Amino acid sequence: MIRGNVRGAKCAVRCAVSAVALVGVLVSAQADRHVILVSIDGFAAYHLADPSIDLPNIRALAAAGVAAASSETVFPSVTHPSHTTLITGVTPRKHGVVDNTVIDRRTGKKFHITSLPRRESVKVPTLFDAVRAAGRRSAAFFWPETKDDPAIDDNVAEVFTENDGADPGAVTPGLLNELRQAGVPIDTYYAFYDDPFGQGAADIALTQAAVHVIKRRAPALTAIHLLVTDKVQHEFGPAHYLSRGALTTADYCVGLLRQAVTAAGLDAKTTFVVGADHGFVTVKDEMNVAPLIAEPALEGRVRWRADKWYLYAEHTDRFDAARDGPVLERLFARLTSTRGVARVIRPSDLAALGFPDYNDNPYALGHEIVVSDVDVHFVLDPASTSTARRPKSKPYHGHGYLPSHPSMYPALVLSGAGVTPGKSIGHVKNVDVAPTIAALLSVSMPGVDGRVLREALR
Repeated sequence: MIRGNVRGAKCAVRCAVSAVALVGVLVSAQADRHVILVSIDGFAAYHLADPSIDLPNIRALAAAGVAAASSETVFPSVTHPSHTTLITGVTPRKHGVVDNTVIDRRTGKKFHITSLPRRESVKVPTLFDAVRAAGRRSAAFFWPETKDDPAIDDNVAEVFTENDGADPGAVTPGLLNELRQAGVPIDTYYAFYDDPFGQGAADIALTQAAVHVIKRRAPALTAIHLLVTDKVQHEFGPAHYLSRGALTTADYCVGLLRQAVTAAGLDAKTTFVVGADHGFVTVKDEMNVAPLIAEPALEGRVRWRADKWYLYAEHTDRFDAARDGPVLERLFARLTSTRGVARVIRPSDLAALGFPDYNDNPYALGHEIVVSDVDVHFVLDPASTSTARRPKSKPYHGHGYLPSHPSMYPALVLSGAGVTPGKSIGHVKNVDVAPTIAALLSVSMPGVDGRVLREALR
């Protein structure tokens, strides 16, 4: 009996030592891993599901790895809040980026949030910070909210000039000249930026810059933001043949990155994460809500602002909750009983939506937000008494609607080192991307809202 216990104890010790050794090997392997995060702006889940769109590289990655049925972005479903979530794993309520272009209520100044230094635009640590803390390198190529980010070793930051052109001054010192000397046509990026007919060439040049850095310095994390798909869909709509071609151009850029990984001998150590910030929808109609909010008792107490799908109600200093609150609630009841109005977002709803309270963020536009149906926009036309739908002067092709609507769902594919091969998973969220990348790289990101997508990993 004693002899058996001794043998069992020795076996337990050997097993424990072996387990510790195995964990050590796994952590060591992860510490030598590389992740390439590709954001294809406006790449919807329904695009990936459409076999008529030519996406050979992305579909090859999906076949060899994991494709989500869909992902869910954040509110509002626009580029900069979503990209900040992709790199932080938290919602706008925590990271503070609530729109692309914002107005500071304190100063009245209007500006693009990405043109602020990173320390001012994003309130929480990012994946770049986590990689730097682990003593490893990172690179970013037109990733939002990265201006003057000391955690990024090679950075072509998304920053705009006063004329809204891309700013070539927001680049790691010496990197532009290095790229030029290596034959990378990086100036093409700035020459064709924001041109729906030239953005594809610009994105290819940006991808060649990323290829150069991957081959030369093999960053642990490379993040690249491709824009052609957004530019073309805004211009022509998601169903247009040029939009399909733009998606194929983005897929070609993914192919260039795959070739670079192979050429650098990093295939066995590299994970690709291909995702997006939002989907796309076309809106052809608008409805006038001015007659529905005409309420003399609230004059000077509530300011109204209509912007696409949203009607913002901002309480002024004259607003008294006890006196004016019931009047406002009756007005909201009138609105929500009107065809074309989906819901009212109240202050108590903001936490669940992942959006900051009005008083907690100087860029928030209203205390309450009235939301339309996805196929109609709100307008304020005091000259008309009609609330009937009417055609917009020009169809709007865009995004920004509630993230829970399937038209706003982004695509998500994970493939390569550490990813289960040939698997499909269900609906996930963009807040899950950063913690999953952190797990792949074995770096620490505490306090995230998302989860590690364990079902996608080996």
